[in-house]
Amino acid sequence: MMLTRHRVRHSIWVVFVMLGIGLAAGVYAPEVLAFPYKAQFGNTVVRSERPLPADFGRTIEAADALVAKSALYHGPVSRRIFLTDGGWRWRLMALQLDGTVAFTRPLGNLIVVCDADPAADSARNHIRFPGIRTLHDTIAHETTHILINNHFGVLQAAQFPRWKVEGYADYIAGTSSLSDARAALVRRQDPYNPALVYYDGRKRVAAALARDPNVDRFFLRP
Repeated sequence: MMLTRHRVRHSIWVVFVMLGIGLAAGVYAPEVLAFPYKAQFGNTVVRSERPLPADFGRTIEAADALVAKSALYHGPVSRRIFLTDGGWRWRLMALQLDGTVAFTRPLGNLIVVCDADPAADSARNHIRFPGIRTLHDTIAHETTHILINNHFGVLQAAQFPRWKVEGYADYIAGTSSLSDARAALVRRQDPYNPALVYYDGRKRVAAALARDPNVDRFFLRP
């Protein structure tokens, strides 16, 4: 009887360990999730749940053209980009970040996009005020996070105020998920909506860099 209980406990632990390994692999090595479409553009590998159009390289080029305007840009960036349809793959990889349009993990320069439509060059989240962006500016935004991490180091970058980091990423992308009119509506109906951090941050970053264009001083200034 004791042996049977021991085997049951052992089996339960094995299941938990396997689930943990599977979760970790899904979060940090999404290649194991069997994305049906894959293509490579220079240093960038793209995996997608939806078909990639033949001219998708133009989307990558458009994103890189925006990123290249950053003072932190020092040449092509190696990235692993995963375009989900917002379903189970997204939920597994996003974890507590669910509700965003996309996110970046510094380990392996991994970019994951929520509801991406490569053919329409669009991406969106699934919350009350859905953020709808072009896919190329979403990739530019997330790649800017990689530039910040590479330039300042992951530990220091993690200490910067969120409005600076997200605002600068949107500043380089050239847009936010909210238009001026939409931001005014969100501010009235949901003043603590996280999308306002991006919108307001971009405005503050633009004003700060207009006064002093030195990006290092901008981030390191108290």
